[in-house]
Amino acid sequence: YTAHSICTPSRAALLTGRLPVRSGMCGNAYGSQHSMQPMVLACDAANGLPLNETTVAESLKDAGYSTMMIGKWHLGQQVKYQPTRQGFDHYFGLPYSVDMGFAYGNDTMEKPSQFEVCHPVPIIRDEKIIEQPADYSTLSQRYAAEAVEYISTAASSNKPFFLYLAFSHVHVPQFAAKDRIGTSERGYFGDSVEEMDSTVGAVLDAVRAHEGLSTNTFAFLTSDNGAIPSTSNEAYAGNNGLLSGRKAQIWEGGLREPAVAWWPNTIAGHQVIMDVAVTTDVFATFAELAGASLPSDREMDTISMLSILNITHAGKRGDARMVSAGGNTRNVSFFYQGCQLWAVRMGPWKAHFFTSPKPTFPVPQFQDYDVTVLPAGVDDVGATQDLQGTPHNPPLLFNLESDPSEDFALTGHDDV
Repeated sequence: YTAHSICTPSRAALLTGRLPVRSGMCGNAYGSQHSMQPMVLACDAANGLPLNETTVAESLKDAGYSTMMIGKWHLGQQVKYQPTRQGFDHYFGLPYSVDMGFAYGNDTMEKPSQFEVCHPVPIIRDEKIIEQPADYSTLSQRYAAEAVEYISTAASSNKPFFLYLAFSHVHVPQFAAKDRIGTSERGYFGDSVEEMDSTVGAVLDAVRAHEGLSTNTFAFLTSDNGAIPSTSNEAYAGNNGLLSGRKAQIWEGGLREPAVAWWPNTIAGHQVIMDVAVTTDVFATFAELAGASLPSDREMDTISMLSILNITHAGKRGDARMVSAGGNTRNVSFFYQGCQLWAVRMGPWKAHFFTSPKPTFPVPQFQDYDVTVLPAGVDDVGATQDLQGTPHNPPLLFNLESDPSEDFALTGHDDV
């Protein structure tokens, strides 16, 4: 699961190992007076991730790691909140989402009026703007090149490294390199997914290119929220399959994500692990592998995933000790809408204290994938209307093992 169903809070949770309600990164108090999406930082946000929070990058840096972030930050566009002030030695990327300003190579234009309060989207290196407007048609290739160079430099110096690569794909608007547009059977969205997949391959190839590095490198890939619903082959939208809901909702479709763990000779391939984990658990997992410390002066919401990944090789890079991960497993997960608790999962059970309507609007067919505009009255997340939930007392209760679509509430059954 992602710890929150929309960009800013979920990224804060991943990097701090704490639910965003603990850091305040969950509501519009820290955002922008112009923001129509009260759960995310807008392009002109005055604030960001509090500097007294400890990020996984800061923890790993204290343990001797080199650190770099590439891609979408979205935790504060002011210099004092940028990645280089939050534990990363270097940064290359966009300060927020690709829909928060004018850019070249924007292949599906949604809500152009929202650009009125935003400057053109910049590309930042460390703390300096190096390009504005950004050119999205070359963005993924540049992310890949930066990652390959960083990995090569770190490997050559024989220093342990931590790379956080936060793709700008597949957030709307969709984009891809000019020679990739129109090559997939899924329109612009498919082009974007395939370009992201190619970037993942380039990064892992860079690790493989250095002898012995792949067997000593742990990679983890997941998403920060669910997809915008898709019922057809249109240009901009994804699909959550049998899961109800979408991005910005507490239904499974907004929170439940695929995740891939990669570590040759340590994690066996061709297996599907059904245990529950949350993106806050990234912090404890990486810290345990690196021999780094968790903050002891605050409440943490992170549990190491090593036991469910069947990893027993822990300690600093080069340390061949074989240790037990302790058997920690996550039995309870809390899900917030904004800063309000809306649902809890315990074992197979999920209780909804508030719900927002499941998506029902029709998704149009787009012909030839020309420049398109979202249907009238529908924005890319629907965050504003989703903040107004329907309360349930007693809560709606679902068994996710038998009803992952959350279609059949069991509330009212005496045996439950």
